[in-house]
Amino acid sequence: MLRKACEKDISRIAEILIFAKRVSYRPIFENDEVSFNSMQVLTEAENLKQPHMLDNVFVYDDGIVRGMMKREFHGKELKLCELFIDPFFQNLGIGKKILTSLVSEARNNGCLRIYMWVLEKNARARNFYEKYGFVFSGIREEFANTGRYKMKYIMPLD
Repeated sequence: MLRKACEKDISRIAEILIFAKRVSYRPIFENDEVSFNSMQVLTEAENLKQPHMLDNVFVYDDGIVRGMMKREFHGKELKLCELFIDPFFQNLGIGKKILTSLVSEARNNGCLRIYMWVLEKNARARNFYEKYGFVFSGIREEFANTGRYKMKYIMPLD
């Protein structure tokens, strides 16, 4: 079940973020210095302890925290900032359950659409979001001066 993240979840969220990002992003950025020296679970956990860092974070917890998402409301739009599933628990329908909950929350709050940014070279993520109704908006931007691009995806809520 999806629930609001709390302080006791910080270490698990940090672990999910670091390991899922390494698995997803290392082949895209090909930068082991960042993947294994800059990206550290302890550093991420310390960051998550800062005030308000968990305000918009939710975890999928069925007795084990298996995934997380961060979302923010922007007027009549809901931005999906992050959605990561622990690599050990991917392809089990957890991402679908999180997205279903997100869509329901957006509709219940009168949102007109959900949007997010996805790395262009992250075909697996793009395919996942497209499968559940997100479409590329036509907007793409360079990601953090890396020479890699991110694409804006939207899901209209009619």
